[in-house]
Amino acid sequence: MSRNVSLGQLKADVQDQADIAGLTTRHTASLLTRRINQSIQRFRDRLSASGCNHFLVSVTKTVSGGATSPYPFYALDLSGENPSIVRTYAVDLIVNGQTKTLIHVPFQERTKWGTENSAGEPVAWANYQTAKVAIMPAPSSAYSAVVWYLPVLPDLALDADTFDGVAGWEEYIVWDVVASVAVRDQNTHSYALVESTRDRLFSEILRGATKVSSAGGAVIGRDHMGERLRGWAHRGRLLPPR
Repeated sequence: MSRNVSLGQLKADVQDQADIAGLTTRHTASLLTRRINQSIQRFRDRLSASGCNHFLVSVTKTVSGGATSPYPFYALDLSGENPSIVRTYAVDLIVNGQTKTLIHVPFQERTKWGTENSAGEPVAWANYQTAKVAIMPAPSSAYSAVVWYLPVLPDLALDADTFDGVAGWEEYIVWDVVASVAVRDQNTHSYALVESTRDRLFSEILRGATKVSSAGGAVIGRDHMGERLRGWAHRGRLLPPR
């Protein structure tokens, strides 16, 4: 369930916490709006990279057979998606009616999974550019793929425009902008307090957002995109051909 907080409320909260109400010449409404939008985008990206799936969306694509010349992999172009992509987080392949999650590998290992003339059932994927995905090895036939990604969020423009505060998440946005105000005002004493408050809020949000109820507690949020192949080998997953 959404818990929407308006841009107007966010600006009012920033002005209150930073004690800048009425200082509209130094801290204009348009500048506060810009800083709030920047903070929201950073927050969504940082939280997603730390293991929270709240903001992710999916799109189903068709992966054709064969490599994309002159590459040794199939290049899946997602640049035309709407909303557009900030970062891709997972790729699932539909194989004989079953969903198979491909492992994420570094793009530097793209040549370890076959050549331009070899093909098979895809096992791995890698990011390159912002909205392109390398599927490896190149598929021997067509498959349906479900791609999970963080979408670009339109900026808030009007005071009535809203951000989903979920469970008080907007408080981080407020304190992040207050920190930028402290930097703008060269207020080093206040910045230390603001920074510690902002960082504490993010840690609390992350713990709640990555909570695993069935495990009876919380897990530490981490960047799942950095999973190395040795970790998958330890779990008995398929390693790339040598």
